[in-house]
Amino acid sequence: MKIRTTKYIIKDGIINAYRNKLMSLASIVIVTASLLVFGIFLIISMNLKFKIDDMMVKQLQIEVYCDPNLDETQVKDIEANIRMNSNVSDVRRVTKEEALARCKELLEDGSILEGYDGSFLPESFIIKIKDSEHIKSTVDTFRSTKGVESIGFLEENVDQLSNISYWARIISMLLLAILLCVSVFIISNTIKLTVFARRKEINIMKYIGATDWFIRLPFIVEGIIIGFVGAVISFIITYYCYSTIDAQLSKGVLGESLSFVSINSIVLYVVGSYCIIGILVGGIGSGISIRKYLRV
Repeated sequence: MKIRTTKYIIKDGIINAYRNKLMSLASIVIVTASLLVFGIFLIISMNLKFKIDDMMVKQLQIEVYCDPNLDETQVKDIEANIRMNSNVSDVRRVTKEEALARCKELLEDGSILEGYDGSFLPESFIIKIKDSEHIKSTVDTFRSTKGVESIGFLEENVDQLSNISYWARIISMLLLAILLCVSVFIISNTIKLTVFARRKEINIMKYIGATDWFIRLPFIVEGIIIGFVGAVISFIITYYCYSTIDAQLSKGVLGESLSFVSINSIVLYVVGSYCIIGILVGGIGSGISIRKYLRV
């Protein structure tokens, strides 16, 4: 397609969107409302996922116990091995002396350990992980490391949280898919109304010899503009409401326990989802809706 023709189609699409202000405005409102409903469930789903992952990472940690008979060089080799693991975010070494002090704290009568130097206890490493989904594979990796005697790991808690995370993800995806279908249906029908209102204009262009794609493309551009504007408005409303509610919850008595995840953590997902859905539905919806009016 020639640059001149492309410029004409884009310009015509923008002019048409402006000229049919009432229908464009109605379509933008419907797109915005549909995306807002979709966005509410998207944000709830993302908050749920982030909270469960955060709970797993914060509350669960792995403690790797070395063989008590290892020398300093061998312990440092294990430490280096642990630090090289890409799923490890933090490592703290617990020396024999610290392990002895912990034992004394745990015992009701710590004096029974007086006179011991802790040499019989293993050195260990307390490890925090980055990705909760890879806890078990990380444990398996360390378990097979030479010189590691055992692993301290709350496997039952990890299984329970993993199950909750799995089912929450499945249910969220189903709900989002249903809402996405409903949003697409509503937006497509609104665009059909816009095209229907201009069916005479389409017929006239057909009678004077314009090709189907020459008629269709400005409508597609118009649909993309409507979808994009609706997506931007939806995002602005979502961003403002989310930030305001989060700030109010943070000031409450329950504070952090009720607060949302940071808006910066999800902003790209939300704006990306809105723009992709708005533009695709607007463009494709216009292209399909105009089809039957081209059969003259």
